[in-house]
Amino acid sequence: MNGGIIAFIVIYCVLLCCYFFTETSGNMKLRAPNKIALALMFFIFGTYYAVNTINIFGGIQYLFIVSLLLACLGDIFLLFDFGRGGDFFLAGNIGFVAYQAVILAKYGIKVGQFWWVFLIIPILWSIYPILGKIYPNSFKYGKYKIPMYFYLITIVSSGSFAIANLAFVPQFRLMSIGIILFMLSDFDIVLHKFVFTESKLVHRLNSALYFTGLLLIALQFALL
Repeated sequence: MNGGIIAFIVIYCVLLCCYFFTETSGNMKLRAPNKIALALMFFIFGTYYAVNTINIFGGIQYLFIVSLLLACLGDIFLLFDFGRGGDFFLAGNIGFVAYQAVILAKYGIKVGQFWWVFLIIPILWSIYPILGKIYPNSFKYGKYKIPMYFYLITIVSSGSFAIANLAFVPQFRLMSIGIILFMLSDFDIVLHKFVFTESKLVHRLNSALYFTGLLLIALQFALL
């Protein structure tokens, strides 16, 4: 691991530690620049190394870059518009699902070998309506109900395919673990938004899971 990568990780982790406090400070002038800096860092860094591997993996790397860009834009827009930010994340999730499916195919993994992924997806998704039954007075999606359920399908699909990649394509373990952390961060944010609404710890756990996940995704091709 070269000095530039180490410096990137250190700066990123310092900014993430700062974000644990700025995101709960109530001060958007501190929170927004902090979050935008983190989002731009994982996007620029991940894109740089993905571009450098186009000669190895081909044009599929552009799909990786676009998915990373959509996650970055999701972070930025989420600061000001929950719905618009969610749209970008949804599109990014679909991109990561497609990318991971192509990777499995590229390495000769047939659908019959990871058929169980299509069982994991509904199992993970069912956690949300189950929570709705447990906390009927808390889980009120309102106008976001249909978009939220559709979004959750995309994130659990992405996480489920990451489990398959982790099992069959260990070369992509960093990205796979990162996407799984990304998925877990969404489980956490739902709990924070609808159940533990006043908990700063639950809020910070979301950021820890999400930004650590995106860091690992960005490092995938730097450390390949």
